[in-house]
Formats: sequence, structure tokens, C-alpha cells
Amino acid sequence: MGRVRTEEKRDEIVQIASQAFDELGYDRCSMATISERLGGSKATLYGYFSSKEELLRAVLQCQVASEFDRIMHELQDEPDLREGLIRLGIAYLKKKLSSLPVANIRCIVNQPPCSTMGKEFYESVILPAFQNIAAQLKELMDQGRLKQVDPWVALMHWKGLHDWDLFERRLIGAICGPEDVDVKKVATLAADAFLKLYGPDEKPAQPKMKSKLN
Repeated sequence: MGRVRTEEKRDEIVQIASQAFDELGYDRCSMATISERLGGSKATLYGYFSSKEELLRAVLQCQVASEFDRIMHELQDEPDLREGLIRLGIAYLKKKLSSLPVANIRCIVNQPPCSTMGKEFYESVILPAFQNIAAQLKELMDQGRLKQVDPWVALMHWKGLHDWDLFERRLIGAICGPEDVDVKKVATLAADAFLKLYGPDEKPAQPKMKSKLN
């Protein structure tokens, strides 16, 4: 009788692999190491994931999806749009500059040129996450809280206003993490610039009618 695959077991494997990749690095972490931490056989592990590359994709997808869901609440739960954008920007920067996303990107860029991992990661993980944020911006546009423009273009401008050269510096070790950056200042400047670009147009004040004296 074949083994019964469960979603709970798959989630457990992904969580254990995520910790192992973070602690040891992708290249130094083997499927045998993960199966030992899992407390089962390699057969169990391979029953869910056929390769370490496939397991890494699942780890990245889980991490990005959960984090984007979390940071989107920073915007959705704040009635004041400017404050919501600032909170969203702070959450975005803290996550992007933390150790795990940087380690994951290094894993992907270190794959051989023939690898399709980067393309698959972008199309299955990063792109849907950004599309979700663009959809949230579209809702704000439909509510009249932002100008009606292409939401994807607006999102890329929002992203650029936060990124600066921070991720490049983090990737090469010029900074050690979000603690080396005044993320609140960056997020505040980004929110104000974004609202200048995409905030709703203010209606011109109506001229006052002069009273006629009899």
C-alpha cells in the first residue's frame, strides 16, 4: 500500500527545509540532512519532493506568499492612506533586507546558466505576489483614493522609491540588515513621493460669488 501524502506533512517538510537552508545554506544542506531533521526516511522526503531544487522552490513560494499576505495587512488595516503606505513600506524593507530573502536570492543566482529556477521562481512566486499588491492599488484607485492609472506601473514606481541601492548593498554585504537602515525614513519619503505622483487630484476651489449691493 502506498504512503498517504498529506498537506500537513508537506508543510512540515517545507518549514524544516526553510530552517535548514537558512542555517546551513542551500549548497551545504543535503536532502539527507533534511530527512534527519524530519525524523523520517529519505523515501518519505522524496515522496513529496523529487529533488532539493523542487524543495527550494516550495520553500521560497511559502515564504514569499506568507510575507506578502502579512505586509498587505499593513495597508488594508490602516484607514489613513499615507500611514498605511508608510507601514507597508517599513514591512517591505524589513523583510527584503533580512537574512533569509538575501540567502534565497543568492541560492538562485548561483545556479548554473542552464537552470530554469530563476525564471520559474519569478513567474510562480514573485510575479503573483506583486500582482496581488497591484490589485490592492487598483482597489484604491476605484475608491478614488489614488489616481486612475496603470496599477502595475504605479506598483513598480512604489517599489523603486523604496529599493534605492539598499538591496544591492545588502546582497554584497555592505550592510548587514534592516537594522543598518533608517527604514522608517525611507518608507516615509517613498510614501510622500508616491502620493505626489498618484494621490487623487485636488478639486480646485470654487470662486466665491460676489454679493451685489442694491
